[in-house]
Amino acid sequence: MDAILAMTFVDRSRVVIGGQSRGGILSVAYAGRRPEQVKGVINFVGGWKGASCVHASAVNQGLFARGGRYGGDTLWLYGDGDTFYSLTHSRENFAAFQAAGGTGTFHEFPKSSGGHGIWTFPQHWGPIGEGYLKRLGLPSHKPQAQPMTRPPITRMLSPVT
Repeated sequence: MDAILAMTFVDRSRVVIGGQSRGGILSVAYAGRRPEQVKGVINFVGGWKGASCVHASAVNQGLFARGGRYGGDTLWLYGDGDTFYSLTHSRENFAAFQAAGGTGTFHEFPKSSGGHGIWTFPQHWGPIGEGYLKRLGLPSHKPQAQPMTRPPITRMLSPVT
């Protein structure tokens, strides 16, 4: 994150982080650890241990509770039929996050939305994501591609031996 924030084109006041599965839970936990670096968090079916693991609830809820220190709004997107995290398990994780002081909205999608691969079906969650970004005061649409200008191509000639 330090490397990203050091890039000259990054607007540090508009950083939204997010991820899927372990990336989702890490995004929430990171925001709790470094809230000054984050404007928003999008969690796609986040978790560390699959619900079939005997320690899943303790591990996942503990990590999500770390994110409770983040004072901003978060977005949680979960699909029914996820083979790692049932909706019941995920709701319990969200409750642990809230109990630790976290705020956000939890959205559930039907099995047809892709379950653990929900991120690959933006037609289901896209409008919710756009609304979230608008609430944060951020652009919510894909910018139009700008034509790329290339420097002139030059050739390096190797010496003839």
